[in-house]
Amino acid sequence: MNPYLDADLIALSEQARRFATDRIAPGFQERDRTRVLDRGIMHEMGAMGFIAPELPEEFGGLGLGSLAAGVIHEEVARADLSISYVNLLASLNGQILSHHGAPDVVKPWLRRLTAGEALFAIALTEPRGGSDAANLRLRIDRDGDHYVVNGEKTSISAADQADAAVVFGRTGSVESGAHGVTALLIPMDLPGITRSRFDCHGQRAIGRGSLFFENVRVPVSHCLGDENKGSSR
Repeated sequence: MNPYLDADLIALSEQARRFATDRIAPGFQERDRTRVLDRGIMHEMGAMGFIAPELPEEFGGLGLGSLAAGVIHEEVARADLSISYVNLLASLNGQILSHHGAPDVVKPWLRRLTAGEALFAIALTEPRGGSDAANLRLRIDRDGDHYVVNGEKTSISAADQADAAVVFGRTGSVESGAHGVTALLIPMDLPGITRSRFDCHGQRAIGRGSLFFENVRVPVSHCLGDENKGSSR
Protein backbone atom coordinates (compact mmCIF):
# COMPACT_ATOMS: atom_id res chain seq x y z
CA MET A 1 0.00 0.00 0.00
CA ASN A 2 1.35 3.39 -1.04
CA PRO A 3 0.88 5.84 1.87
CA TYR A 4 0.74 8.80 -0.52
CA LEU A 5 -2.24 7.55 -2.53
CA ASP A 6 -5.79 7.80 -1.24
CA ALA A 7 -8.78 5.89 -2.63
CA ASP A 8 -9.47 8.51 -5.31
CA LEU A 9 -5.90 8.44 -6.61
CA ILE A 10 -5.87 4.65 -6.63
CA ALA A 11 -9.09 4.66 -8.66
CA LEU A 12 -7.57 7.22 -11.06
CA SER A 13 -4.45 5.07 -11.42
CA GLU A 14 -6.56 2.01 -12.23
CA GLN A 15 -8.56 3.97 -14.80
CA ALA A 16 -5.36 5.19 -16.44
CA ARG A 17 -3.92 1.68 -16.45
CA ARG A 18 -6.99 0.28 -18.23
CA PHE A 19 -6.78 2.99 -20.87
CA ALA A 20 -3.04 2.53 -21.31
CA THR A 21 -3.35 -1.25 -21.59
CA ASP A 22 -6.29 -1.22 -24.00
CA ARG A 23 -5.57 1.85 -26.10
CA ILE A 24 -1.88 2.76 -25.89
CA ALA A 25 0.14 -0.45 -25.53
CA PRO A 26 -1.15 -2.26 -28.66
CA GLY A 27 0.23 0.42 -31.00
CA PHE A 28 3.63 0.86 -29.38
CA GLN A 29 5.66 -1.06 -31.98
CA GLU A 30 3.94 0.61 -34.92
CA ARG A 31 4.53 4.09 -33.50
CA ASP A 32 8.15 3.18 -32.77
CA ARG A 33 8.57 2.01 -36.36
CA THR A 34 6.91 5.01 -38.04
CA ARG A 35 8.33 7.55 -35.55
CA VAL A 36 4.98 9.35 -35.48
CA LEU A 37 3.15 10.36 -32.32
CA ASP A 38 -0.55 9.41 -32.46
CA ARG A 39 -2.49 12.67 -32.08
CA GLY A 40 -5.69 10.66 -31.84
CA ILE A 41 -4.48 9.16 -28.57
CA MET A 42 -3.58 12.64 -27.35
CA HIS A 43 -7.14 13.80 -28.01
CA GLU A 44 -8.58 10.82 -26.14
CA MET A 45 -6.27 11.46 -23.20
CA GLY A 46 -7.36 15.08 -23.14
CA ALA A 47 -11.04 14.15 -23.21
CA MET A 48 -10.49 11.88 -20.20
CA GLY A 49 -8.69 14.59 -18.22
CA PHE A 50 -5.39 12.73 -18.35
CA ILE A 51 -3.23 15.66 -19.51
CA ALA A 52 -2.01 18.09 -16.82
CA PRO A 53 -4.94 17.39 -14.45
CA GLU A 54 -3.13 19.40 -11.78
CA LEU A 55 -3.77 22.69 -13.59
CA PRO A 56 -6.65 24.91 -12.41
CA GLU A 57 -10.00 24.44 -14.12
CA GLU A 58 -9.79 27.90 -15.70
CA PHE A 59 -6.90 26.61 -17.80
CA GLY A 60 -8.61 23.34 -18.73
CA GLY A 61 -7.20 21.22 -15.89
CA LEU A 62 -9.07 19.47 -13.11
CA GLY A 63 -7.29 20.99 -10.11
CA LEU A 64 -6.38 17.52 -8.84
CA GLY A 65 -2.79 18.15 -7.79
CA SER A 66 0.57 16.81 -8.89
CA LEU A 67 0.08 13.32 -7.45
CA ALA A 68 -2.81 12.82 -9.86
CA ALA A 69 -0.58 13.81 -12.75
CA GLY A 70 2.07 11.43 -11.44
CA VAL A 71 -0.10 8.31 -11.24
CA ILE A 72 -1.43 8.90 -14.75
CA HIS A 73 2.07 9.47 -16.12
CA GLU A 74 3.30 6.25 -14.50
CA GLU A 75 0.58 4.14 -16.08
CA VAL A 76 0.97 5.71 -19.53
CA ALA A 77 4.75 5.22 -19.41
CA ARG A 78 4.21 1.57 -18.53
CA ALA A 79 2.51 1.19 -21.93
CA ASP A 80 4.62 3.53 -24.07
CA LEU A 81 7.41 5.85 -22.92
CA SER A 82 6.96 8.13 -25.93
CA ILE A 83 3.28 8.73 -25.25
CA SER A 84 4.08 9.46 -21.61
CA TYR A 85 6.05 12.49 -22.80
CA VAL A 86 2.68 14.04 -23.64
CA ASN A 87 1.98 14.02 -19.89
CA LEU A 88 5.49 15.04 -18.83
CA LEU A 89 5.81 17.96 -21.24
CA ALA A 90 2.27 19.16 -20.52
CA SER A 91 2.90 19.27 -16.79
CA LEU A 92 6.33 20.92 -17.08
CA ASN A 93 5.20 23.57 -19.53
CA GLY A 94 1.73 23.93 -18.07
CA GLN A 95 3.11 24.90 -14.67
CA ILE A 96 5.41 27.50 -16.22
CA LEU A 97 2.69 29.00 -18.41
CA SER A 98 -0.01 29.07 -15.74
CA HIS A 99 2.24 30.68 -13.12
CA HIS A 100 4.25 33.12 -15.23
CA GLY A 101 2.40 33.86 -18.48
CA ALA A 102 0.01 36.67 -19.33
CA PRO A 103 -3.44 35.06 -18.94
CA ASP A 104 -4.79 36.35 -22.26
CA VAL A 105 -1.80 34.83 -24.07
CA VAL A 106 -1.39 31.50 -22.27
CA LYS A 107 -5.00 30.56 -21.52
CA PRO A 108 -5.90 29.54 -25.11
CA TRP A 109 -2.69 27.50 -25.33
CA LEU A 110 -3.30 25.79 -21.99
CA ARG A 111 -6.83 24.82 -23.00
CA ARG A 112 -5.47 23.27 -26.19
CA LEU A 113 -2.73 21.57 -24.17
CA THR A 114 -5.09 19.94 -21.66
CA ALA A 115 -7.49 18.94 -24.44
CA GLY A 116 -4.73 17.06 -26.26
CA GLU A 117 -4.86 19.47 -29.16
CA ALA A 118 -1.36 20.92 -28.74
CA LEU A 119 2.04 19.43 -27.93
CA PHE A 120 4.66 21.55 -26.18
CA ALA A 121 8.44 21.29 -26.00
CA ILE A 122 10.66 22.79 -23.34
CA ALA A 123 13.81 24.27 -24.88
CA LEU A 124 16.67 24.80 -22.44
CA THR A 125 19.53 22.53 -23.59
CA GLU A 126 22.18 23.92 -25.95
CA PRO A 127 25.16 22.38 -27.77
CA ARG A 128 27.75 24.33 -25.78
CA GLY A 129 26.56 24.18 -22.17
CA GLY A 130 23.95 21.44 -22.00
CA SER A 131 21.12 22.33 -19.60
CA ASP A 132 23.17 24.78 -17.54
CA ALA A 133 21.12 28.00 -17.57
CA ALA A 134 24.18 30.02 -16.59
CA ASN A 135 25.87 29.10 -19.89
CA LEU A 136 23.05 29.75 -22.35
CA ARG A 137 24.08 31.44 -25.62
CA LEU A 138 20.80 31.67 -27.58
CA ARG A 139 20.15 35.41 -27.87
CA ILE A 140 16.88 37.19 -27.12
CA ASP A 141 17.08 40.89 -27.99
CA ARG A 142 14.33 43.48 -27.53
CA ASP A 143 13.18 45.35 -30.64
CA GLY A 144 10.19 47.56 -29.87
CA ASP A 145 7.18 45.40 -29.02
CA HIS A 146 8.95 42.18 -30.10
CA TYR A 147 11.90 40.05 -29.09
CA VAL A 148 14.27 38.81 -31.81
CA VAL A 149 15.56 35.29 -31.17
CA ASN A 150 18.76 33.82 -32.66
CA GLY A 151 20.54 30.58 -31.80
CA GLU A 152 20.18 26.84 -31.38
CA LYS A 153 18.63 24.42 -28.92
CA THR A 154 19.46 20.72 -29.01
CA SER A 155 18.38 17.40 -27.52
CA ILE A 156 14.83 18.75 -27.26
CA SER A 157 12.05 16.20 -26.83
CA ALA A 158 9.33 16.53 -29.51
CA ALA A 159 11.45 19.14 -31.31
CA ASP A 160 10.00 18.46 -34.76
CA GLN A 161 6.43 17.72 -33.61
CA ALA A 162 5.75 20.40 -31.00
CA ASP A 163 3.19 23.12 -31.74
CA ALA A 164 4.88 25.55 -29.34
CA ALA A 165 7.81 25.67 -26.94
CA VAL A 166 8.92 27.40 -23.78
CA VAL A 167 12.33 28.69 -24.84
CA PHE A 168 15.02 29.98 -22.47
CA GLY A 169 17.59 32.39 -23.84
CA ARG A 170 19.98 35.17 -22.92
CA THR A 171 18.76 38.76 -22.67
CA GLY A 172 21.55 39.83 -20.33
CA SER A 173 25.30 39.68 -20.72
CA VAL A 174 27.24 36.41 -20.71
CA GLU A 175 28.77 37.51 -17.41
CA SER A 176 25.31 37.77 -15.81
CA GLY A 177 25.03 33.97 -15.91
CA ALA A 178 21.66 32.56 -14.87
CA HIS A 179 20.47 36.04 -13.90
CA GLY A 180 20.41 37.22 -17.52
CA VAL A 181 18.01 34.56 -18.83
CA THR A 182 14.49 35.16 -20.14
CA ALA A 183 11.78 32.60 -20.99
CA LEU A 184 9.43 33.01 -23.95
CA LEU A 185 6.40 31.16 -25.23
CA ILE A 186 7.19 30.63 -28.92
CA PRO A 187 4.75 29.08 -31.43
CA MET A 188 6.72 26.75 -33.66
CA ASP A 189 5.15 28.01 -36.90
CA LEU A 190 6.80 31.43 -36.71
CA PRO A 191 9.06 32.43 -39.63
CA GLY A 192 12.75 31.74 -39.07
CA ILE A 193 12.38 28.46 -37.16
CA THR A 194 13.83 25.25 -38.59
CA ARG A 195 14.00 21.85 -36.91
CA SER A 196 15.88 18.57 -37.12
CA ARG A 197 15.38 15.16 -35.54
CA PHE A 198 17.64 12.50 -33.99
CA ASP A 199 16.97 8.75 -33.97
CA CYS A 200 16.27 7.88 -30.32
CA HIS A 201 15.97 4.20 -29.49
CA GLY A 202 13.04 3.41 -27.23
CA GLN A 203 11.30 6.74 -27.75
CA ARG A 204 11.21 7.17 -31.50
CA ALA A 205 7.58 8.29 -31.60
CA ILE A 206 8.23 11.42 -29.54
CA GLY A 207 11.80 11.88 -30.74
CA ARG A 208 14.46 14.42 -29.87
CA GLY A 209 16.10 17.00 -32.06
CA SER A 210 17.37 20.53 -32.55
CA LEU A 211 15.63 23.87 -32.93
CA PHE A 212 17.24 26.67 -34.94
CA PHE A 213 16.12 30.28 -34.59
CA GLU A 214 17.11 32.91 -37.17
CA ASN A 215 15.74 36.39 -36.50
CA VAL A 216 12.52 34.97 -35.10
CA ARG A 217 10.22 37.75 -33.94
CA VAL A 218 8.17 37.00 -30.82
CA PRO A 219 5.69 39.46 -29.26
CA VAL A 220 6.83 40.91 -25.93
CA SER A 221 3.50 39.70 -24.51
CA HIS A 222 4.85 36.15 -24.81
CA CYS A 223 7.50 36.73 -22.14
CA LEU A 224 7.06 34.35 -19.20
CA GLY A 225 7.78 36.13 -15.95
CA ASP A 226 10.17 39.05 -15.76
CA GLU A 227 12.94 39.74 -18.26
CA ASN A 228 16.30 38.39 -17.05
CA LYS A 229 14.50 36.30 -14.39
CA GLY A 230 13.68 33.24 -16.51
CA SER A 231 15.83 30.83 -14.46
CA SER A 232 15.62 32.44 -11.04
CA ARG A 233 12.05 31.49 -10.09
